[in-house]
Amino acid sequence: MKLIKNISFYIIIGILICTLGNMLESKSLFKYLQDNIIGLLLTLLAINTATLGLIASKIQDILIPYPSLDFSDVIKEMKMSLLEQIILIIVSIATLLVKDSAILEFKLKDSFCEVILVAVLTYSIYILWDTGKAVFITIEEIQNMNKKK
Repeated sequence: MKLIKNISFYIIIGILICTLGNMLESKSLFKYLQDNIIGLLLTLLAINTATLGLIASKIQDILIPYPSLDFSDVIKEMKMSLLEQIILIIVSIATLLVKDSAILEFKLKDSFCEVILVAVLTYSIYILWDTGKAVFITIEEIQNMNKKK
């Protein structure tokens, strides 16, 4: 349910940003996304993977003195984060193929594809923000554990 809510939210954000871009007669964001979205998403995936690796190593450090702690939900969310980013890359590739297709033609095709690309970008930024937030939560928990010693 959370995933459907997130997807819906970022599609609405995409619609709002695209509407604003069209009202301002600005195509620069859409051109940038069309030319760079895959590289941008791969970069965000690399950053997220490195950050999650750091969090995983800290979890291992925590488990040494506290082996009874259960991090299975955290690990599940970390895996889901990476899966979401890979799905976003696949969605972007499919969207770019549809957008550039001479065979597939339908009303508002460009607008539809632009909304999807903006939604993918904003969702990817959210995933990166969520991972960054996890780093600070981990640091705070380690500090709290050290104070209790």
